[in-house]
Amino acid sequence: MEKRTALINEPELLQSVFENSPAATMAVDKHATILLVNRELEQITGLDRTELEGKTKCTELVLSEDRDMLKTFLRRLKTQVDITPERNECRFVDRQGGLKTVYISGKYLKSSGLTLLWLVNITEQKENETDLQQAKSKAEASDRLKTAFLGNLSHEIRTPMNAIGGFASLLQQDELTEEKKSLYLTQILNGSTDLLQLIEKTIMISRIDLGQIKVNRRQFFVNQSLTDLIHKYEKILSRAGKEHIELVLEAGIMREDFVVQADRIHIMEVLNNLLENAVKFTSEGRITLGYAYLEEEAENELDALLFYVKDTGNGIAEDKRGIIFERFVKLVEKGETVLRGAGLGLAIAHDLVKSMGGDIWVESAIGDGSKFYFSIPIYYSKKQQSAVASPTPGKSHEDWSGFELLVAEDLESNYLYIKELLGPTQINIFRARDGLEAVEIFEKNPGIHIVLMDILMPGLDGYEATVQIRRIRKDIPVIAQTAFTFEGEIQDGLYAGCFTDYIMKPFTMEMLLANLKKHLPSK
Repeated sequence: MEKRTALINEPELLQSVFENSPAATMAVDKHATILLVNRELEQITGLDRTELEGKTKCTELVLSEDRDMLKTFLRRLKTQVDITPERNECRFVDRQGGLKTVYISGKYLKSSGLTLLWLVNITEQKENETDLQQAKSKAEASDRLKTAFLGNLSHEIRTPMNAIGGFASLLQQDELTEEKKSLYLTQILNGSTDLLQLIEKTIMISRIDLGQIKVNRRQFFVNQSLTDLIHKYEKILSRAGKEHIELVLEAGIMREDFVVQADRIHIMEVLNNLLENAVKFTSEGRITLGYAYLEEEAENELDALLFYVKDTGNGIAEDKRGIIFERFVKLVEKGETVLRGAGLGLAIAHDLVKSMGGDIWVESAIGDGSKFYFSIPIYYSKKQQSAVASPTPGKSHEDWSGFELLVAEDLESNYLYIKELLGPTQINIFRARDGLEAVEIFEKNPGIHIVLMDILMPGLDGYEATVQIRRIRKDIPVIAQTAFTFEGEIQDGLYAGCFTDYIMKPFTMEMLLANLKKHLPSK
């Protein structure tokens, strides 16, 4: 016991324990003046003990908003000698300007009137806590948005489904006039279009979140594509009862064969979303679709196309312009009619433009319409323009009476749709219900000129069937008809040499005819 007492009272031992403590330690007097510090305290503050000892109060080290807390903590240590106080947190700025957070604990030494303070650096833990809290807040906000979105999505799905199912049942009535039949069919088609757009937007958001958006630069016939888009929206305006709205195309380069290397699919997706928005919010006036060619003068920099969609609609308030590209946002001013939509179009447009290395922005004011702009880097060679032939859209009634087509499609409804679309062309059609039958029919009919191959079929799928068909005849054009919306699924076949081309379901007569015409040999 005597040795233990002597050891505890050994000054060298006490000094060594104090100096080498892993906690930053200081001794302060009754006025809170620092009398003694150890190496760890010098380390976390960045201050030398010669700057602290006898010259600085411990309360001067911490941020001004934490000083009252530290003073209260010191008082508690003095008045509650026999009670170990709970830990408290203090913040201070070190010599390098970094903000540090420490847990502080202490002990009042009644015999000497000094107070020992121990500081443990918890800066990293606090940053982690902050990050976790922010992540939690974002997750909760996202969860609220998704809950609202799912409720809205349910409504948006049921609305067109109600029209499709309701008017389809009405078509079964006897003695319907041709006028009513036409009206019901129009409503069914409109409902189907709305439903498809909603599904495509939902899938697109999922693809973006999963990082499955890839930029694929190919030939993009700008003027032809935008002209097709104008024709499409002329029909949409007509169906919406807005025929009086003028639809204008402003081409930056007035040449039919103007072609660039860019991601046509994504650019057209962005323009579709912007035009849908313009149609929705414009009641009078005009909608303008256009672009400008921006030639980059700096070496090794890409040229760009600046696209724009302008409308004479209600416009967007200044305080709302910052959120319109966020997901699930629907701007509705007081007294306005709530327009249908899931609030995803502009968010998708924003994310696609960013994925292509471009920028998107809006200029708008209430009562002054909206002007949406986005720029996309492109590859453009003036020398190649004359050598590039502009695509020609398919006609309604091609004469393909001398050609043979193999259609591999397991669903009866899909096959009947293709058969009806191609009926006026008089093309001779062979039908296979699975991949194995497709290979057998192709082998027995060497005169087949082209194959329309469904990818998902029972037994032998479209990929494997195409591989076997190409073993019989390597140069046969095979067009994949697919409902896949993930580009990787399509490209894995297309670019590996499996398919000559592809057509996305659902497709129209124009899309099917144009695709077949592109790959059928000339008569």
